[in-house]
Amino acid sequence: MRTIGRWLAVLLCLAVSQAWAEEPATPELESEPGFTVLTAESQLVDGVVRLDVLFGLTFSDDLVEALQNGVSLNLLIDIEILKERNYVWSKQVAKIEQRYQISYQPLTNLYVLNNLNSDLVFQFPTLESLLAVITVLHDFPLLDYSLLEADASYRGDIRISVDRESFPVPLRLMSYVSGDWHLASDWYSWPLLP
Repeated sequence: MRTIGRWLAVLLCLAVSQAWAEEPATPELESEPGFTVLTAESQLVDGVVRLDVLFGLTFSDDLVEALQNGVSLNLLIDIEILKERNYVWSKQVAKIEQRYQISYQPLTNLYVLNNLNSDLVFQFPTLESLLAVITVLHDFPLLDYSLLEADASYRGDIRISVDRESFPVPLRLMSYVSGDWHLASDWYSWPLLP
């Protein structure tokens, strides 16, 4: 009888361990910090080339903590328009910088987004709601179509980054040695007008 009980206990342990092994791993809720350009496309509207972009932005814990302790974060969107040539490097036709500043106001418990190019200011109750707005660049005017040659081929390059030059000096030095302090996407290319 004892032998049967021992075998049942062994079988029960094996069954439980097998069930644990088959249980799917739970995905991590937190993703790695980093910036990416997910999509970019442009179109011609009323003689103006306009851009739509979707970014993926995940701040590091260090950046969020700095923001909540009074450090403003400047985001820089670099856009280049290039004329493609067959036998030499592409020629830069236009360069655009779009700048945003993110800050936190502890008295009102609000996050503030300031478009430094237009001085428009928006307030948000959470950092997530602010990021939901800034991750979409919609109907952004790039350049006048008359500046482009009709028979030429053009492409756009875009990237987004935390502007480390805007940090206070101690944090600026930290941003040169830690990837958590200087987040930047790779360059993303798209055909300007397919």
